[in-house]
Amino acid sequence: MATVGVLGPGGVGGLIAARLGAAGHEVTVVATERTAAEITARGLSFQAPGTAATTSYPDARPWLTAPVDLLVVAVKATELLAAVQRVPAAVLGGATVVPLLNGIDHLPVLRAVYPSASVVAASIAVEAARHRPGVVEQLSGMADLVLADGTTEGARAAELFRAAGLTVGTHPDEQTVLWRKLSFLDPFALLTTGADAPIEEALRRRPEWLRPLVDEAAAAAAAHGVDINADAVESRIRSLPGTMRSSMLRDRQAGRALELDAIAGPVIRALGHAKATTTVEVARAILGNS
Repeated sequence: MATVGVLGPGGVGGLIAARLGAAGHEVTVVATERTAAEITARGLSFQAPGTAATTSYPDARPWLTAPVDLLVVAVKATELLAAVQRVPAAVLGGATVVPLLNGIDHLPVLRAVYPSASVVAASIAVEAARHRPGVVEQLSGMADLVLADGTTEGARAAELFRAAGLTVGTHPDEQTVLWRKLSFLDPFALLTTGADAPIEEALRRRPEWLRPLVDEAAAAAAAHGVDINADAVESRIRSLPGTMRSSMLRDRQAGRALELDAIAGPVIRALGHAKATTTVEVARAILGNS
């Protein structure tokens, strides 16, 4: 049994906390005072497709007060710097840190904040939602986790998640782990948010955006040494369930801060404005409508 901390028990973090807790691990969720109080009093309710809701009672706190073996960071990229104040580096010590954030820029930040920890690049493909504090639902049938296993800590974390029943893939190169997700998420998020519609309607409204967004994301990945099959990415996006919304679109419709820089920023910075023309166009459209 491992001791696990989950910073940010929202859609993704709540899913991870519930599944690791069900696997017998000792889980501590770290959240705002309100969310920690809700989970302490009411428990963490989790439901996956085709299953009844279950309620567990992880230790819930506004700050991490004891060391853990593994810390999962599952906050929004826009909330990262504020959230890590709830997990002091002196308490965390040499734990393994697995961040499940969108984008690529969080790795050096977390390594600077936690110099004694081992930060493992990771990504997750899942549609999940927090309906209210402590109530989480996995909306998609898939919940696919990918970790960089080029270190002993990464390989051990992959085995822990796999033993908890999660679908886990690995790759030795952390840039590949991050860019394989971002090269899909960037066009999907920008298209749906820019069109203000789920994927099927977004493709009808702005069909001219998809392929240039995919090509620019693939070119940005190539600039970081990662080869992306643009045809496969486009096909994957077109095959998504028609009602599927990106997390960025859900955030926009709920009036929350958008992870626009975390998702579109790496593409624009890698290529420059002259080559990321459609990414810039759609980002400006989103900013103009915010």
